[in-house]
Parts: sequence; C-alpha cells; structure tokens
Amino acid sequence: MLTLLIIILHDISCLPDLLEAWKKIGVPGVTIMESVGGFQAENLIKRSGLSALLNLFDQSTEKQRFIFSLINNQDTLDQAISEADRVVGGFDRPSSGILFTLPVGQVLGLQKRRVIAADEDLKLPDKDSDNLLSWFEEEVKNQYGEKVVSNWDSKRKQQISQIVFNSKLSANIIPVDSTLDEVLAAFKENPEVPIACVINSEDRLVGLIDAAQLMEMKLIPTMPQKFIQNPEGYEKALAYAKKYPEYLASDIMKEPVYVLNEGNIEEAFFAFHNSKLTCLPVVNKHYRIKGIISLLDLVNLE
Repeated sequence: MLTLLIIILHDISCLPDLLEAWKKIGVPGVTIMESVGGFQAENLIKRSGLSALLNLFDQSTEKQRFIFSLINNQDTLDQAISEADRVVGGFDRPSSGILFTLPVGQVLGLQKRRVIAADEDLKLPDKDSDNLLSWFEEEVKNQYGEKVVSNWDSKRKQQISQIVFNSKLSANIIPVDSTLDEVLAAFKENPEVPIACVINSEDRLVGLIDAAQLMEMKLIPTMPQKFIQNPEGYEKALAYAKKYPEYLASDIMKEPVYVLNEGNIEEAFFAFHNSKLTCLPVVNKHYRIKGIISLLDLVNLE
C-alpha cells in the first residue's frame, strides 16, 4: 500500500542534506513546494493589508518548504522518516518543522525512478589509492615479513556489532530537554564514558555533549582569570556565568558523530580519527542507540 510522506520544513537549510539522504536510501521521488505558514501570512496581511496576498511569496523572507513523496515500501518509509528526523535534529526541536504520513488509495501516472543500490551512488574507489595500498603492503612484507599483514584485511572488516556485544561500556543517554545539572548527573553515574548521547522524543540520536565541554561551562565562570584577558574569552565566561542554569542539552549539544552497528572497524577508526573523541555511540539505521565503543575497544582487537 502506498503511503504519502509529508514534511513541512521550517529550516530550509536542511533541505540539501535531506534530499541527499533520501536519494541514498532509495526514496522513489520527491516533490517540493514553497509555502508560508498561516500565522506568518496573517502577520504579513496585518502589516501590508489584503494586497499582500497577491505577492505573498515574493514578500516573505522566511519561506518554508512543503516536501512529499509516495512510498510503497515500509522499510524505505521507516528509513526516510529516520533520516528526516536526523537531518533536522529532531522534529521536536523548535522551528524544525512537521512530519506526518497519510495512506493513499488509487494513484495514476506514478513514475518510479530506478532505485539506487546502497553503495551504487558512492564515489568509485580511487584506483591510485588502491595501488598505493598494495604497494605499501608489499613493502611491509618485504621489510618485516608476510606475517605482519596477514590479518590486516580481516581486521578492517570486523563488524562493529560484535565489538558492542563484548564492550563493557554503557552509553550516557539523555533527553534533548534535560538540564545541564541532569547531564552532569549522568556523567557522575557513568564516569567511564566521557560523552552524553542526546536523544529526541523518538529515541533517535540528535547530538553529543562531551565532558570537556560541560567542564568549561561549569568551571570557567568560577576561575575566569585565564579567559577574561581577551575579548572572546571574556564574553564566553560572561555568557556561561549568566546562562548556565538556563541551558538545556539542546542548547549545547554538538552534531552527532556515530558509528553504524552494521559498519566495520575501518569506518569506526576514521570516525574516531576525525572527531578526536575517545568514545562514540553505535546506532542502527534508524539512529537509535545500540551501545557505545571506545578507542580502547579498537586497540584491544586481536
């Protein structure tokens, strides 16, 4: 049965990432329309009179987008919703938008484009890079013996899900509307994990808070001497001193960095390397947390 997936997107800067994510998972087609919220239109009419209706979209500087797609596969629909929720940072976030679905009966003229395989849209491997890796491994064998590289390929392909299963760590999971004191309490209860995973009302990962960031917010106002000597540090110390009790997790969280449960060690290593974090959440394809892994989990692999 066909389902109509509809998004009223308020934050239109998210649109390119949304379309790219949907393309990769095989959403069959997307239609985009410009729209204006009713309250926004009402305010414009109050300011400019009924004549504003004639060129409402030309005058509006805060246009939103009406996005919809007909989907006939439940798994694709579930993934499309998960990707949209991730891209906007959670639809429970203010000014993000609205997502809903409607069942569809008869449809005429629906043209389905070819569904792209999961890895078909990715950039083809760089042949020079492949050759360089082969040359490197050959040189290692020549200098140190073949035994050194005997398990490199299998180690690169080890599944993250197996590491999570054997890991002794548990994730710090906090709702997006948690206060900073509640975030701090989560760190105190689980001090071995230096990150907090922020989830929305759908239990999807929408952000990360690291302990160092929280330490700055908590301690800089108490000992500001090193920071108030330059204008940027002075403003930071002042903002932290004034607003700390009012901040929520959603105010300070960073873009989430994660490893897919279906991924491999090579992907995990580059996620660690690029983020400079020592722990990362592991999520499924709907961005729900399955566990956590640390750099030591990778280092201790046989």
